[in-house]
Order: sequence, then structure tokens, then C-alpha cells
Amino acid sequence: MQSDIQNSDIVLLAGTGILIMILLALAMLIYSNRAQRRLLQQQMQTQALELGYQQELIQRNLLTQEEERQRIAGHLHDDISSKLGVLHLTFHRLTRATPPTEELNLMSTEISDLITHTLQRVRAISHELLPPTLEDFGLIEAIKELGEQIRKTGAVDLQFTYALERETIGPALTELHLFRIVQELCNNSLKYAQASLITIELFTKEGRNWLRYRDDGQGFDLNTIHRNGLGMKNLDNRAKMIDAQLHYTTALGAGFEALVSWQ
Repeated sequence: MQSDIQNSDIVLLAGTGILIMILLALAMLIYSNRAQRRLLQQQMQTQALELGYQQELIQRNLLTQEEERQRIAGHLHDDISSKLGVLHLTFHRLTRATPPTEELNLMSTEISDLITHTLQRVRAISHELLPPTLEDFGLIEAIKELGEQIRKTGAVDLQFTYALERETIGPALTELHLFRIVQELCNNSLKYAQASLITIELFTKEGRNWLRYRDDGQGFDLNTIHRNGLGMKNLDNRAKMIDAQLHYTTALGAGFEALVSWQ
């Protein structure tokens, strides 16, 4: 009898030990899972913070670029252009005060043409940096002017249609970023797409404003370009800065389309 009691005690102790070991193992497993979850959450939070910080840096960079463009455009228009204009007038006064010779007339013509060409280029660069049409008359007129400039190159035709008024587009900052998006898309089409036609549409639908940009070019692998292209990231961030949604549709040999919607 005593032997049976001892055996049962041993079994009970062994069972208790095994149960304790199982409970400890479960506790360790639960602790490990919780630790992994906390680590994963921390990693996700860190990645989100890093992504948010990167986006903030890009947006700050875009704002700094616009400020710098305005500053340079102002200097070119107000300072350089005016001084070139004065130089041109002074030069013509000098030529009239100097006895003419064939060599002097030839040199005067060359210098005058050079000053005129330089003045035109300075004004063109100033307008490209900050189109006065955009500031004075808004996005629609600025896109019209951009279309005329592109058509004059003879490289591609551009068709622009619109079915909304300037007042419904939004504040000046919205117009600015939308114009920069169109400008960048046009540059991409001219440089890389080998397109023959660009179409741009402005319209309203379902209570939102829409800008549709299309070209009939060769298209591209959206995943590769979107992952590696700084220009595309800048477009995305410009859209975010005005609380707009931007979507692309393209494939190799299938042209390109960008849709921007905002309220």
C-alpha cells in the first residue's frame, strides 16, 4: 500500500512538473509573440515616420524651389532685363555719335543682334520660371500659352479643352501646382514618349474637378519609373500638397494618361 502511495506521489509530481514546463513554454511563446508584435509595430511606426519625414522634405524642397524660381524670375525681369534694355539704347546712341564705317556698321549690327537675342532669352527664361500669364490670368490661360509654345516647336500637336471656370479651380497655390504638373508631364512627353499628340482636359464630374492628360507615345513600365523616378515622386507630392488625387495609366506601347482630381 505504501509503495502504491509513493508511486502515485511520483506520478503526481512528474505530472505537475510537466504541466509547469508546458505552462512555462506557453508563457515564453506568448511573451515571444508579443515581443515580436511590439517590434513589428515599432518598425512599422519607424517606417511611417521615415516615409512621412521624406515626404515632408520633398514638399519643403518643392516649396523652396518655387520660392527660388520666383526670386530668380524677379531678378531676371526687374534687374537683368531692364539693364539689357538700357544697354541696348546706350549702344544705339553710341553708334549714332560715331562716324560710320563699313567695319563699324558690321560690328554694330552683330552687337545689337546679340543684345536683342540675349534680352529675348532672359525674358523667355523668366516666363518659364514664373509664367506671368498664370499669375495674372490663371491656369486655363497658362495652359493655352504652354500649348502654343509646344505647337510652335513642331515636335508634337497639343489639344486643350476645358469645361470649368477659373473661380472653380481653387486658390493660386492650387493653380500653380496643377500647372507644374502639366508642365512636367509635357516635358516628359517631349523628351521620352515619342508622342505625336498630347491632349489636356479640364472638367467637373461628381462634384470634383478633374484634369486629364494624355499622350499617344510609347508608354513605359509604370512600376519601374514610379519607383525610381524623382520627377514622378515630385508630381505625387505636388498633388498631395493641394489635397488632390493623382493616378497614372500606361504600359509599353500603350501611351500614357494621368488623372488629377481635387475639390
